Amino acid sequence: MKFGDFHKGSNPCIVKYVSGDGATVKFQDETHQLEAGMVLGADALVDTNSSFVEIADSYQNIYRLAPESQFCLELTIKGVVPVHFGHVHVIPSHQTIEAGAKYRTSCWTGKNQVTIECIANNLDTYYSYDKSVEVFEFDEFGNKFTLFTLEPYQKCVLQDQGGAMRDRYCVLEQSSIENSEIIRLYKTYCMPFNWSFRAEETQLSDQAN
Repeated sequence: MKFGDFHKGSNPCIVKYVSGDGATVKFQDETHQLEAGMVLGADALVDTNSSFVEIADSYQNIYRLAPESQFCLELTIKGVVPVHFGHVHVIPSHQTIEAGAKYRTSCWTGKNQVTIECIANNLDTYYSYDKSVEVFEFDEFGNKFTLFTLEPYQKCVLQDQGGAMRDRYCVLEQSSIENSEIIRLYKTYCMPFNWSFRAEETQLSDQAN
């Protein structure tokens, strides 16, 4: 099934996996249950709700969304690109030609693996892995500027203060990731060879403990 606008010049995405039946996709005034195999065009808004969802774009970038997260192909200053929010892990493809995707309340990330977790309405934590990650934005004139760069296995807490783009964000903390956090990130987003079912098991196990 195709869902969304396929006339905006976007590269469609495909839903690779959905756990349970909680996730939905909305386009205009229609809302449907999200299912694996769906092809998403522009403006099709995915809400994971209680589900784990994996989506791939046409460049084979992988987006792993934990519960209470969103994904949509939206028109931005760089054209129609994936925009995501919530608890999201991005695995870039080596095929990618145009730089990264955009996190809705924050910024753009480059071509390396990154996890972004929403910890409050205006606070997000960025985690890098074995390669550095540049986090950047574009001002009102379309000029790119770097907000911060994470060295391997660092994290940064970023606050969205509103206002003009170059004054909008504040780095509250940047530090090395503790071993326990690295283990959690890998267990949740990376280590499972079949993330589609192992991610749920990991979270349930952690909650039980």
